This record gives sequence, C-alpha cells and structure tokens, in this order.
Amino acid sequence: MEFYNIAVNIFVCALLIGGLGLNILALPGNTFLFIVALVYGFYEGFVHINTTILAALLGAVVLGELIELVAGALGAKKEKASKRAIVSAVVGAILGGIVGTTVLPVLGSIFGAIGGSFIASYLAEYSKQADLDKARRVARSVMSGQILGMIIKLIVGIGMVITIFLNLSWS
Repeated sequence: MEFYNIAVNIFVCALLIGGLGLNILALPGNTFLFIVALVYGFYEGFVHINTTILAALLGAVVLGELIELVAGALGAKKEKASKRAIVSAVVGAILGGIVGTTVLPVLGSIFGAIGGSFIASYLAEYSKQADLDKARRVARSVMSGQILGMIIKLIVGIGMVITIFLNLSWS
C-alpha cells in the first residue's frame, strides 16, 4: 500500500510540473493545478488536501487570473490612456490569445495575447487622440503590463505547487 501511495504522489508531482508548464504557455495552468488538488483531495478523503486548502487554492486561481486579465489595462492606465484603449487592451488580449492559439498552438497564445492587447490598445488610443507617439507609449505600457501579469500568474502557480506538494501524504 505504501508503494502505491508514493507512486500516486510522484504522478501528482508530474502533474504539478505540467501545470506550471501550462502557465508558462499562457494557458490555464493554475486552474489545472486546482483540479489536480481537488482530485487528490477526493482520492485521499480530504484529510491532507482539505476544504481550507482547496478554498485557498481556489482564491489563488481567481487572483492569478484577474491579475493576468487586468495587468495590460493597468499598464495602459499608467500612460493615462483613454477608457477605449483600456477596454480594448483587455478585449485584444482575449481575442489575440484565441487567434494566436488557433494559428500557432501553444506559443501562439502568448504572442497572441500580448500582440492582441498591443494592437488593440494602439489602434484605440490612436483613433481617440490621433497622436502616434502617445498611442505607441500606451501600447508599450500595455505590453509590459501583460508580461508582468503573466509573470505574477506564474508566481501564484509556483505558490500553489508548493502548497499542494507540502500537503501530499507520503506515508
């Protein structure tokens, strides 16, 4: 029985590493990590991965996704962008991620989200202000915000992996 438990934990560790990989590829890795923890908790009777840990992990998932979603918009706001550019940055990141994934699976989601928010905020700001320099500054800030959001989401995912790993039952 002990060997079986260790084998399950090794498999879970592999899934945790895979979840971080999904984050690196701008896919929903933190959601995957939460699902792994939920299934493991069910498997072991919610003794080690209990409802308190699951609630904290779910909060981390929501926080990481929100940060990633609004980071580009906050970058635009830093440059005093118009509301049109801020909304366009969010919509552009979502649509760019979808288009990027269909064009180039895996890496396309990263480039699509960053590129989509850059292009959308640039066009929106230029259409509002007719100032190429300001539109370029806004778009750069959006791109920087998007990248920062992805990094923060990855850091949240690393925290989730550590939390899950420390609560695995090795006996």
